[in-house]
Amino acid sequence: MIVNTKQELDALLEYCKAKPHGEIKNGEGFYTIKSRQFLFPNGTLQTREYIDKKKATVVVPITNSGNVVLVVQTVALSKEGALLELPAGYWELGEKSEEAGIRELAEETGYAPTKLISLGSHYQDPGSIRQDVDVFLALGCQKRYEQKLDKGEFMKGIEVPYSFLSELVEDGYLKDANSYIALAKAHRYIQKHYQKERPLEKVKK
Repeated sequence: MIVNTKQELDALLEYCKAKPHGEIKNGEGFYTIKSRQFLFPNGTLQTREYIDKKKATVVVPITNSGNVVLVVQTVALSKEGALLELPAGYWELGEKSEEAGIRELAEETGYAPTKLISLGSHYQDPGSIRQDVDVFLALGCQKRYEQKLDKGEFMKGIEVPYSFLSELVEDGYLKDANSYIALAKAHRYIQKHYQKERPLEKVKK
């Protein structure tokens, strides 16, 4: 599904929106909250609580035609109920970062890349989450599989023109920190390595 206008994206976001239902209850352990003391340079001991969770990978997929693959995902805890994001997810047991990225891209969108480039890592929220997030640029992406979502997931994969991304960012459609940072990393990489070419003329190959 290729999206070229904000009106089309608004309709899809509205369709994917989660709406509050029932009472708030205690969690069932998807995340573990831990507490530990740390010795600071001034000699004081301070206690910090943090979220312990699996490592994650986020992917910036670019198709052979130069479009970027995104997902419109139901995100129940966001105030909007649905968000526009890049494909991403947690590592499974024994996986490497690039393996997790390729698997999550295939499961969430059905796309597969011909080339994967590491763009480093970043912290999503270093004040409360210890694990960092790895970023990959996926080139030559083509639709090869059917979407295969985990239980509890709901999302729609879309393609948007690369030139449309800046408008989506400026108008507040991209609010997810991981996606925002990953796109910035990808844009810097593309400008550095393909700045003498027409936009994405070489990247999409």
